[in-house]
Amino acid sequence: MELTRELIRLVEQSVWANVQWVEFVYSLADPEQRPRELLSHIMIGERVWFERVEGPSTITDTFLLLSRAELLAGFHENAATFRRLIDSKLEEVVHFRRYTGEEYHARVADIIHHLLTHGYHHRGQLAVHYARKGLRYPNTDHINYLIQNKL
Repeated sequence: MELTRELIRLVEQSVWANVQWVEFVYSLADPEQRPRELLSHIMIGERVWFERVEGPSTITDTFLLLSRAELLAGFHENAATFRRLIDSKLEEVVHFRRYTGEEYHARVADIIHHLLTHGYHHRGQLAVHYARKGLRYPNTDHINYLIQNKL
């Protein structure tokens, strides 16, 4: 029960952070391609893994350029899928084939951990991208999420 509650909280933080970044990137006069690719990659990457949990993934390109509206809707839809998987399939083992052809297996709980850290990784890349430009970007770390949301 405790793991379930903690994973849900991390998913909520991840969605909040992704939305913060989408709003920031698309608020700029001419949003650059690479930040839009990274945000799309986070969202589509989650979808790839959700498909793997249900069966083979049909998604072949995880670096499409999605619009602001597609990203926002996608992150919220993904949150619902995360919650469903957390509530019902954490210990289920998924057999999958990676894009490299390598076959492997993982528990849904491990896939969820992977997706959460994958999002942190790419949001970190976004932070570095904008820090190098001298722009003030959103602070989406976990403690700031707790502070901002009074948790």
